[in-house]
Amino acid sequence: SSSLDGELYAGTSVDFMGANAAIFRTPVQGSSQHYIRTEAYEHNWLNEPDFVGSFSIPDTHSPDDDKLYFFFRERAAEAGHTDKRVYSRVARVCKNDVGGKRSLINRWTTFLKARLVCSVPGPSGVDTQFDELEDIFVLETKDPQNPTVYGVFSTSSSIFPGSAVCVYSMASIRAAFNGPFAHKEGPDYRWVEYKGRIPYPRPGTCPSETYDALHKSTKDFPDEVVSFMRQHQLMWEPVLPLGGRPILTRVNAPYMLKRVVVDRVDAEDGPYDVLHLGTGDGG
Repeated sequence: SSSLDGELYAGTSVDFMGANAAIFRTPVQGSSQHYIRTEAYEHNWLNEPDFVGSFSIPDTHSPDDDKLYFFFRERAAEAGHTDKRVYSRVARVCKNDVGGKRSLINRWTTFLKARLVCSVPGPSGVDTQFDELEDIFVLETKDPQNPTVYGVFSTSSSIFPGSAVCVYSMASIRAAFNGPFAHKEGPDYRWVEYKGRIPYPRPGTCPSETYDALHKSTKDFPDEVVSFMRQHQLMWEPVLPLGGRPILTRVNAPYMLKRVVVDRVDAEDGPYDVLHLGTGDGG
């Protein structure tokens, strides 16, 4: 959980069994903001998540476009009911989201999530997936809108236990959120790319004058935007790491990587990012 601008934002299990997990905002005293959360017991929103970190990152010159990014791993609804596969996610909400007026009352109307991929391309197109996000570090750069995101991942494979570090740009994260939506359709409810008309303003956009001066608040969003957001939390395209592969892998090592902290160090031949990595055994 993190406290940002006098609001408490958290990703947590609300009940003892962990079935009702939520990303929520709790206003503190003197705040004008409302209590707001993800929908309860809706697996397409959150499905047994383990939260890793949350960060506030500006999107444009306008503070109205500021977004909160949440990093977590969860059971992948798109992998099918019987498959217990875990995927890593980046989700985002608008800071000025106050929920809907007739529908999604006190619920996020801007909550979207995308899969974070960290994999090593293999022979015959079969990738080695590091699916379970363990830690995230957001390295500030000179441009506050474009920090560099470092993630530590592990595999759930019993064949080759291993861990990896992948690096992401905010440009690739935004590209996934600006891309096509995933959609469940047909008699077998398969996940496909949504090819229908996307309502205006584009779902996931913050109410701000940057893109749309008509809607001053999420309560002003048209009903079709809100109803679209009830069904379409997941983006179709995943976020791929810079260079298309991890910058570091450890496979069949006697330890797993669990933590990452990054320093940017200026040397004679330019800046370097120095990684400090922690293992599961305290090393």
